[in-house]
Amino acid sequence: MSQHNPASAAPLSRRTLLAGAAMGMGLGCMLPAAAQAQTVNRIIVPFPAGGPADFMGRLLAEKLKDELGRTVMIDNRPGAGTRLAAEVLKNAPADGATVLLAPVDPMFIGPAIYANMRFNPATDFKPITDVTGVQFGIAVSAASPIKTLAQFVQTAKANPDHGSIGITTVGSLLHFLAMDFVAVSRSGSTLVPYRGGAPMVTELLGGQVSSGMDATTTLTEYHRAGKLRVLAVAGDKRADSLPDVPTFAEAGYPTLVASSRYVLYAHANMAPATIAQWNQAVRKVLAMPDVRDKLGRVGYDLLPGGSTEEVVRYTDALAARWLPIIKASGYKGD
Repeated sequence: MSQHNPASAAPLSRRTLLAGAAMGMGLGCMLPAAAQAQTVNRIIVPFPAGGPADFMGRLLAEKLKDELGRTVMIDNRPGAGTRLAAEVLKNAPADGATVLLAPVDPMFIGPAIYANMRFNPATDFKPITDVTGVQFGIAVSAASPIKTLAQFVQTAKANPDHGSIGITTVGSLLHFLAMDFVAVSRSGSTLVPYRGGAPMVTELLGGQVSSGMDATTTLTEYHRAGKLRVLAVAGDKRADSLPDVPTFAEAGYPTLVASSRYVLYAHANMAPATIAQWNQAVRKVLAMPDVRDKLGRVGYDLLPGGSTEEVVRYTDALAARWLPIIKASGYKGD
């Protein structure tokens, strides 16, 4: 292939340069706004690389590249209970190039427990679609003699030292589910906070904590491998990835029903047509058999992807169920 040497080229006239610029401007006017602003799309993930949420984001990015016709990259922004990642979306241009993949519960819990939020989820963001469902479960080490949730409660009541519950993501729906479980069961269990599922599982396997509560995406593989025993999940139905595990309701606690969803969020000022393009592309990806298989194996509940309005209705219903409990707890995150 021949090499062109810029130094040997004849200088361009002012008229030629102006003509080229005018042609470029004309072409730019015909391109979509998102393509003018940025040809690479970005999915912000509020968790570190290597975890289940990062896996889901990278799987979406790989498939959306073809559906959107643009490169899609992952931008991991962990920290502050997803608030750091949300701030990145708020401060990003509303050109359709940047979206946020995050759990829905921090969007309504945050304003209830933090006094100095630097964004308003209700006015700064707009849901594009829900992507997956995520359930929460309570697990013990496979070496534990405890086989059922009832046995765990009995053990905790008889010996509080054997009733500790490790939790991840303080200030999340998982945290308040654990608080509600302790109150309803009257187990007297102590909640032990951890910075992430990996350190909690390590100490659960090592016997430093009696049990652990986290998303099923953290617990599923350990349960399947016979290293942990999930005693119950908190969804309104059994988790797709753990069909052998009863719900809290089946185990005698009908009020302990809680699950969340991962939602793809747009800047509130993103054009409706661009939101519709993202929605259609994600829904096509979620229907792919290999995507469904991979997400299911990680521990996510499978969803077809809904509209903005459907996600808003889901969020409002979840908030109506849990905000009274959260406010009654008196918990404040700052």
